Amino acid sequence: MPHHMTKRQRLAATVAGQPIDRLPVALWRHFYMEEQTRDGFVEAMVRWQKTYDWDFLKINARYSYHVEDWGNRYTAPSGPTTGPQLVRSAVRQPDDFRRLDLLDALGREGRPARVLAEHLGAVADLRKALGPDVPLVMTIFTPMSIAMDLAGGPQGLAALIALDPSMVHEGLETIADTFAGFARQVIEAGADGIFLAATHTATLTNFTAEQYAEFGRPYDLEVLRAAEGAPFNCLHVCKPRSLAGELADYPVSLLNWDTADPMNPRLADLAEAPRKAMMGGLNRDLMLRADQVPALLEQARKTVASMTGWPFVLGANCALHTDSAPEAVQAVRNFVETV
Repeated sequence: MPHHMTKRQRLAATVAGQPIDRLPVALWRHFYMEEQTRDGFVEAMVRWQKTYDWDFLKINARYSYHVEDWGNRYTAPSGPTTGPQLVRSAVRQPDDFRRLDLLDALGREGRPARVLAEHLGAVADLRKALGPDVPLVMTIFTPMSIAMDLAGGPQGLAALIALDPSMVHEGLETIADTFAGFARQVIEAGADGIFLAATHTATLTNFTAEQYAEFGRPYDLEVLRAAEGAPFNCLHVCKPRSLAGELADYPVSLLNWDTADPMNPRLADLAEAPRKAMMGGLNRDLMLRADQVPALLEQARKTVASMTGWPFVLGANCALHTDSAPEAVQAVRNFVETV
């Protein structure tokens, strides 16, 4: 077993399937109040990283950052555990997708985008604050998930697909071009990859596998091509009945999905996915109370045993609840020092 490794060395070795000094671990969450400003967001992310010393920082961007520049409007969060609520969606009829502007955080190849620019600046701030050894992975939602949020939710997007699929494709092209450019920019700003999150779309609860193959996959791959060469790109497939198995061939280093849901594949089911490490294994619901720590640690032990011999990062099935118990979060971090 290698002697002590840096975080970057440990994560790189894990992704490559090489020996490591200990199991890597990372958890992430929103800070609804702090993330409303660039400075508050950066301070919250730095505090989260320095408190728990994660092996990488998943930059958990503002809840609605990906759609604000196109006109979605939200209430302000009412407290630390209550996220913003949608007030107005930018896309309400198919032709609204045609009206989406190409956005550019730097204002060079598209309409200047204030919110994207704030988050691009935050990536640079985090790299400066945390130094070179902490791998940074920036959250970018899949184009279909962004289209869904612009349309007010999965039912809204499904209805627009039924009305005029060509207009939806036109919008998806603009969205993918915008976030492909943003992916390149965040990597130039110091990120080590993107955390491409498919929320409410790559799930059979809301869309068919055929629909995702048409309206999801090609645009996902455009964004991932823009991040090609970054060492720690990750795919997150959210919700029950997920298409994690169908998307396991994506060109990423890490694959994360809700393994706590019995309708989804287990970690070991996809352990042979090419060119990537599995990440997850912990049910975020077990971190809500300190008295659940024994059950949480038992789940961690079983997960690690099931992944012996496979590249693996211990993590949760999704972003932690904002009212998670600090004792439970600390217990997860302490656990990897004992196995």
